[in-house]
Amino acid sequence: MYFEIGLAVFVLIVVLILAFWITVEGTKWQKHKYLGVFARITQASTRRAFIIFFFFTIMMIPSSLLILLGYWLDSIITESPPANTVPVVSVLLLLFLMLSGMIPIMWGRYRIWRQAARASAEVRVRTTT
Repeated sequence: MYFEIGLAVFVLIVVLILAFWITVEGTKWQKHKYLGVFARITQASTRRAFIIFFFFTIMMIPSSLLILLGYWLDSIITESPPANTVPVVSVLLLLFLMLSGMIPIMWGRYRIWRQAARASAEVRVRTTT
């Protein structure tokens, strides 16, 4: 039971990541029936897009560990403790797989945000002088 709860949280985070990632580029998504909300949130500002992806990248770690905790709690309740390290290795591999996909997305959003901030600062300097 606890494993399924942890897995549901993990899957929800992955679905939200995909919804935001699909709609982060392109204005055609803003009028989409279901994904339009996600597009309008991420396309409002470059800072907001970075913060969203940063938040989800950080949340991947506790949600992965929640899967492992749920597995252990279920095995303790059924009084059959795991005899090997397969669940730990599987969860760590899943975590590394998700982080290897999320870190480049997050870093790209950071670079876009940084360039936009630099460009707006440059425009402000030109208009004041």
